[in-house]
Amino acid sequence: MTDWASVILDPTGNADHGENRVLAPRPTTLHGATLGLLDNGKPNAALLLDEVGRQLADRFRLRDVKVFTKGYFGTPVEQTQVERIVATCNFAVTAVGD
Repeated sequence: MTDWASVILDPTGNADHGENRVLAPRPTTLHGATLGLLDNGKPNAALLLDEVGRQLADRFRLRDVKVFTKGYFGTPVEQTQVERIVATCNFAVTAVGD
């Protein structure tokens, strides 16, 4: 079993960690989609996400932008919150502020 606390994952899916990993399917278009923004609760994360959400909404004519906030920046996002994002959004963006 891998000690994931010491592993840096490549978000492009090109990293080889000896385990079979597959990227999640990408939407064919963002037009009319619902965006989920996950704020980790650190200073300036909300400011950055608000601007990203505004620009994506304008560029892709999004149907909706939903904002979610973690309970505490120092802990992983709760599984129930992940499930809400997956159930109500077509794609999501998160950011770390400071």
